[in-house]
Parts: sequence; C-alpha cells; structure tokens
Amino acid sequence: MLSSVGATRKQKRNSVFFEGVVIGAISIPPGIIAGLAGIGITFYLINPMVKNALLMSENLRLVVLPVTIVLAVLISAITIFVSTWVPAKRASNISAVEAIRQTMDVKLTGREVRTSKFTRMIFGIEGDLALKNIKRNKRRYRATLFSIIISIILFLVVSQFTLNLKKSALLTQNGINFDIMVTIPEVNNTRDVIIESIKSLDNITSLSQIQKISANAKTDAGRLAEYYRKNYPVGQGNEEITFQVFINALDDESLLEYANEVGADFARLKDAENPGAIVIDTVKYRDTDENKYSEGKVVKLDIGEKLPVYAYDGELEKDVPLQPLEVIALTDKAPVGVIPGGLYANLHVVVSTETLTKITAGNENVAGSISTGLYIRSSNPLILQEDIEAIQKNLPDNAFYLYNVYLQNRREEQMIILISVFSYGFISLITAICIANIINTISTGIALRKREFAMLKSVGMTPESFKRMINYESLMYGFKAILFGLPVSFIIMYIMHLVLGMKFSFDFSLPWADIFVAVISVFLIVGTAMLYSGSRIQKENIVDALKQEFT
Repeated sequence: MLSSVGATRKQKRNSVFFEGVVIGAISIPPGIIAGLAGIGITFYLINPMVKNALLMSENLRLVVLPVTIVLAVLISAITIFVSTWVPAKRASNISAVEAIRQTMDVKLTGREVRTSKFTRMIFGIEGDLALKNIKRNKRRYRATLFSIIISIILFLVVSQFTLNLKKSALLTQNGINFDIMVTIPEVNNTRDVIIESIKSLDNITSLSQIQKISANAKTDAGRLAEYYRKNYPVGQGNEEITFQVFINALDDESLLEYANEVGADFARLKDAENPGAIVIDTVKYRDTDENKYSEGKVVKLDIGEKLPVYAYDGELEKDVPLQPLEVIALTDKAPVGVIPGGLYANLHVVVSTETLTKITAGNENVAGSISTGLYIRSSNPLILQEDIEAIQKNLPDNAFYLYNVYLQNRREEQMIILISVFSYGFISLITAICIANIINTISTGIALRKREFAMLKSVGMTPESFKRMINYESLMYGFKAILFGLPVSFIIMYIMHLVLGMKFSFDFSLPWADIFVAVISVFLIVGTAMLYSGSRIQKENIVDALKQEFT
C-alpha cells in the first residue's frame, strides 16, 4: 500500500526500523527500572539470611553502574535491530502488486501440501487441513516451532542448572541434622542419670540416642571406592583392604522411624541372634587429591551379604573380630545424629542397641569404648544449652561434652534458601519470557491467517470443525517441539554436568518433574494461545476478513 502511493525502498525500510525504535523506547526504560527495583527489593529481603549464611557484617546494597545500564541498552537495541532487519529488508524489496496480493507469502505446489490418507483416516478432514496449513506456511511454522523449542531448552537447562547448583551446595555442607549434641565418652555410672536429666528438659522437639563404636572392616580392593584404593598401596588384584566403619546403635523409637524411612524390616534389626544392619553406603565427601567435592559409594555391598567387622582391643593392642553383620538395606539417607562423609568417606552402619550389645559381649575392652550421644532438635536451642550446662555443673569434670551446632545448621539452611531464591527467581523470569514468546509468536501467526480462515468458513466449516483443526495444529506444534527440544536440552544438561564435574562429583540425573511440567505446559500454552487467537478471528465477519488485505 505504501509502495502504491509512491513510498521509496528507503522509506519502507526506515518505517520498519522506526517501529523497532518506538518499541525499544517504550520497553527498555521500564525494563531497566523494574530490574533495578527487583534486585534492590531482593537484597533488602535476603540481607538477614546473607549475613548469617556468609558470616558478613555488611548488608548487600544496590549499586547502579553506568556501564551496566549502557550494556543493557546496547543488548536490547541489538536484539531489536536484528529482529527488524529481515522484515525491513523484505519490505524495501517487495513491489506494490506482490505485497497486496501476498504472492511472496505462499509459494508451493500441490505435491508440497499433499497429505497421506492415513492422516485423514485418523484425524478426519480437520486434521488433514491442519497438516496442510502447516505445510503451506512452512516459514511461519518453522518460526513458531523454533520459538517453542528455544523456550523448552531455556526452561529445562535453567532448571537443571538450579538442581546442580543445589547439589553442589549440599556437597560442601556438613549435613548436620540436629541442633545440640551431647557426647558421653564411655560407659560410666552417671550415664543413665545424665540421659534422663536431659530428656526431662523443656524445648526438646525430638531426641535421638545413639551408641557408637569405631570399628574396621575388610574387603577386596576391587570392591572399594577409587578414593580408598588411591590411598592404599595395592595392585589391581583382589588384595584385602581394611577400612573404617562406624557402628551406630539407635534407640528403639528412632530406629523404628528410620527403618520405615529407608524401607528396612524393624523386626529384623531387633534380632540380636542374627544381627542385621542398615548400611549408609552412599556419602558426600571432599576428595583432597582431586580437590573437589564428591558423592559416591564407599564400598560395593549386596543385600543379604555378611559384613565382617573388627574392633580394637586396647589391652591386646590388636583388632579382634566381632560377630558379622548382615546387610538388610542399603541407603544414602542418614538418621538424625549420623553424619556420613565429610573430609573422609567412611562407612556408617545402623543397628539396634541389642545388636551392639550382642556383638561386643565377652570383650569388656571393646564394650568400654562405646560412646553415647544425644542428638537433639530444639524449639529454642540457646535456652536448652543453658539448661544442659546447669546439669553439667553438678557432675564431675568430663562427664559429658556439649556441642551447640544450631548456628552452623541454621547457616547451612539459609545458604540453601539463598541459592533457591536466586535460582527460582531466575527460573520464574525465564518461564515468563518463554510463555510470552510462545503466545506472541502463535497469536501473530494466527492473526496473519484471517483470510485463510474466512475462506474455510465461507465454504461451510463449522465452529466445532474450526476448533478441532486448531487443536490438531496445536498437537503437531507440541509434539514436534518436544521431539527436537528435549534431546537438545539433554545434551546441554550433560555438558553442563561435565563442567561442574571439574569441582563437584555427583551422578548425572534429569529433572523429571521439570520435564513433565515443560511437556504439559507446551501443550497447554500452545493450545490456549491458538484457541484464544482463533476465537477472536471467528467473531469477525467473513466478507470483511476476505476483503481485508492487511491486519
């Protein structure tokens, strides 16, 4: 239309660029203001957590650097310029007759829009038309499909990055799952008095009593983790290696809760004649040789296997054998009070108090080395600490040791929350951009097909058939986007995992929940966008739509 009234190529090109300038002028300033305000509010809200988690005395505050603003404006301007370049070039080259007739939009032959009889048989005439529409508008279809694929990749990659970030943070934490620890070094006459006195105090939400003994176990070198094999002078054969094992005996209440959590038979754990044990074989630790945090199995064990254990006898000055423990469950979950991993990847096993008594019976030296620990979760750890210290004053020196790890535990929790705030905030922004991108692309494509839809209605297509056709198009977009988007996302996720593997070692896993959300969201958003845009077109007059050359 502009060409028909004498517009030059330069004027047509500049008119498209001018639209881009207007869009930038309207969108960039509010975007910068919203971004600065958002991060400023975020800093204000998370400052208490940051100070505790990172042991900082200063608050995080918003600092606006001119170079940052300039960079944001430049990136936005370049994006808009690239987005307008292709239509501007096309508008400058097209003739008046071609633009009015839209002969440049559709160039095809009958063979290019041919569909199989199978399509019509399964989906009917509406599905056949939907497939023909896609084939006839390949450029528009590819642009829409590319937009959806990029949205899927962005969402899943950011979700995986967040998952890996939280895993990395957890690997660096000590995994403390209690507030206060009371350690009674060995069996003595005051042990029961101490335990009952502490149990009677207020502000205790849960208490786990654990008797612990340090022991050793032996196994073939090939069954031990690489971390252990590197630290022992063994060859590639089946030489036996001795490694450290901590045997933890839980009180009945704590043991029952833990057995239910990991799916172990509680009655089997209580059978002292045939001792059973839960083995925590997967731990988090820091590999000092590789200088990275790792997660892995300490030793390869099978359920039903007997684990031979030995304890040190101070009088005989050698390890003496204890009754072997049968492995009845393997897990990576630890009960309250047991902290596997850390600087060394040691094996922890969980048994009942009856089992520990049984396997140490007959050796007073070994039984005397059993220490007792109370691991307490409290509603007010600081007040509880004062009450326990009051009990300690009336007992002999070194009767027990008190450790309040509440502040350290709180810092760990706040660190995870801090990471989650930034990660999920970023995911929310990416999700909003992806949804807006999909809706904008689809609604624009539907709007440009007003005449096409008007022609279909003019030859008798009913509103129900029209909706079915739109639904089939939505399904085709969704399936094709998922078919291409998921594999590309998985490849990028794995590359990202390899990069993090330079400092953190953990198994590669896919965020299945996020993948499910992405798949459902694609069909939901695409279907909603197409139905909404189609419903607006349906309300228009057929004759007006057929006459209308441009929207």
